[in-house]
Amino acid sequence: MRHIYECSVRFDDLDAFGHVNNVTFAEYLQEARVDFAHRQLAGTGSSPHEGSVVVHQSIDYLAPVPFRTEPLQVEVWVTRVGTTSFEVAYEVKDDTTLYARATGVLVAFDVRANTPRPVSPPEREILERFLEPQP
Repeated sequence: MRHIYECSVRFDDLDAFGHVNNVTFAEYLQEARVDFAHRQLAGTGSSPHEGSVVVHQSIDYLAPVPFRTEPLQVEVWVTRVGTTSFEVAYEVKDDTTLYARATGVLVAFDVRANTPRPVSPPEREILERFLEPQP
């Protein structure tokens, strides 16, 4: 199963060539990841100081995105769940074009202790619902 986030293209997302800037794609991924966390992982019993941090991210840019009024779809899914980390994959697309693929590694993190923590059983249960092999 994939989490789908609809992301608007804002005028200031564009570069001098009139396309969405490459750095902005990282922002789109972040918005989708945060939306996934708030909609799917909220209510897992984690304390407010617990969450996850991104330790790696890779983006393959497949096609330029010009300014558009229709939102892009950013799909997020989980490709691996470990003891303290999990991996995610993303696709940025619309009905006809795949603009980017990306992957990321996140580590469950305790902000107060400033250290990784185990993925909790409730978090693992939800993450595994979104588990798909990497294409």
